[in-house]
Amino acid sequence: MTEQQKISIRVLREQNFSYVAISRILELTLGSVRSYCQRCGLGGNRKEAFQADKPMVLPTFCKCCGKQVIQREKVKPRIFCSDECRVTWWNSHLDQVKRRNPHTVKCLCCGKEFTWYGSKVKKFCAHACYIKHRYEGVTYVAEAV
Repeated sequence: MTEQQKISIRVLREQNFSYVAISRILELTLGSVRSYCQRCGLGGNRKEAFQADKPMVLPTFCKCCGKQVIQREKVKPRIFCSDECRVTWWNSHLDQVKRRNPHTVKCLCCGKEFTWYGSKVKKFCAHACYIKHRYEGVTYVAEAV
């Protein structure tokens, strides 16, 4: 059982959820939920807490580091705890990041093809190529076939 699941069990028991309800929500076995609650002093009979006036509040955790993320009211739910975690996760999961509007162009300086994602088309593959082109006058010339 992970730390995230333990925190979720504690929060749900404080909201008067039964062992059965918690095991269904967190997709854990009934025995593991019951034994954890009894070890931590969260035991006892409780009725189902699915009440219309009180919404269920589950803690959310950062996709990158696993820390609990504090959510604010009336704001889009946060997935990451910080910008650093967001960038780290994006860079390590490039296959899961939805990229729009890809452009494949040749660098004006070195002639290397590169792909740029975004609305504005770039002219250079790297800052070093921009500097060479701007200050040294280096320009790529396509070879005649």
